[in-house]
Amino acid sequence: MRRYLIILLLSMPAMVCAQLNGMLTYEEAVARALQNNYDIQIAKNNAQIAGIENNLGAAGFLPKLDVNSNGNFANNTTKQEFSNGQSVNKSGVISKNLSAGAFLTYTLFDGLKMYATKERLHLLEQQGELSFKIQIENTVEQLTYYYYQIVKQEQLIKGINAAIDVSNERIKVAEKKLQIGSGSNVELLQAKLDLNAQKSNLISQKNILKEFKHNLTLLMQEKPSTAFTVDTNFAFASMESMDDIRQQIENNNRSIQYAKKNILVTKQFIKELKSQSLPRVGLSSSYAFGRNSNTAGFALFTQNIGFNTGFNITWNVFNGLQVKKQVQVANIQLQNNLLDVERIQAKIFSETNTAYARWLGDRETLALEEENIKLAEQSLFIMLERLKLGLGNYLETKESQSSYEAAITRLVIARYNLKESETRLKKVTGKFIQ
Repeated sequence: MRRYLIILLLSMPAMVCAQLNGMLTYEEAVARALQNNYDIQIAKNNAQIAGIENNLGAAGFLPKLDVNSNGNFANNTTKQEFSNGQSVNKSGVISKNLSAGAFLTYTLFDGLKMYATKERLHLLEQQGELSFKIQIENTVEQLTYYYYQIVKQEQLIKGINAAIDVSNERIKVAEKKLQIGSGSNVELLQAKLDLNAQKSNLISQKNILKEFKHNLTLLMQEKPSTAFTVDTNFAFASMESMDDIRQQIENNNRSIQYAKKNILVTKQFIKELKSQSLPRVGLSSSYAFGRNSNTAGFALFTQNIGFNTGFNITWNVFNGLQVKKQVQVANIQLQNNLLDVERIQAKIFSETNTAYARWLGDRETLALEEENIKLAEQSLFIMLERLKLGLGNYLETKESQSSYEAAITRLVIARYNLKESETRLKKVTGKFIQ
């Protein structure tokens, strides 16, 4: 399996939009999944949301500016008596009130909460990116299994067709021997029975092949189709030592990185909580216009326009120990996050040890089966030639054919098992995304 540069694969719209038929390579399948898979698109959108939310305004660094305006009109009957003996008693009194202004508030100091909030938003953005990459890795891993299951089925079908050719050859030999009087119906019937069993197995394998093709198209979010073919060869990559793999897991495993980000997020949240115990200093400023007019009364007209500024200091001295309790709860959550990292690391390292041991065993098994298939092919060829020359019997040929069929099946399974082990190791070491 090759290493993938995600930006390169996502820049292939012409290929992705092409109809799904003909040869579908592994790289093309990955590109289609990265472009179309719903889970990847959702994870990408969530990462974008986290990036948008990481801004100075959300953290509280930027000032708040409000602009408002009010106007009132009234028609009243007014009756007033003043201390100097004058009085007003008038109906149809018109009064107008108009005000407008811009009001600025700015937090100068909030116990350093804004700095902790900004760092927390930054960490959440990084978590969004990690979540996006984790989803890509999960999708590529699943796609790898589906793709090479198809390769596996294609190779099994190829082996069955080879066995069918052998059975057809046995039938021809048996029919010729019957014609010259040196054969028996038992030999012919057994060859036909074997042929029918192989044809039945071929139908089953083709149905399984269709299922995996449907699963692959669903993962790529393509229209259901079985018209495409795949590269029917297994491609294997060399693996590092277990020590190197452990180092790569510590540096590149994104599940571990995501869990570690949770620790940092909780630490910043604790800082935000503790900031409530410190004073807050704010600045306020406004530029306002106000105008009042009245056709009756002591003041017939009033107008104000100008600039105002000031500051405020607030300090919550006691709030029922709520901040203290919240910090205690957050510290417990922090301990849970630390434990979660250890749990995830222990699980991944344990699974990796198992996967690496299995990879070593699968590699040895494949080498053995590659040798066995050559021996089985040679044995079957010799037995068929002996049968044609009348030197062999159908029981020996059938046994040799059965050994050949079993060798093919074991070989294909060994190839797939090695690919499966390799895929697990590549995922935990972060090699799906370079």
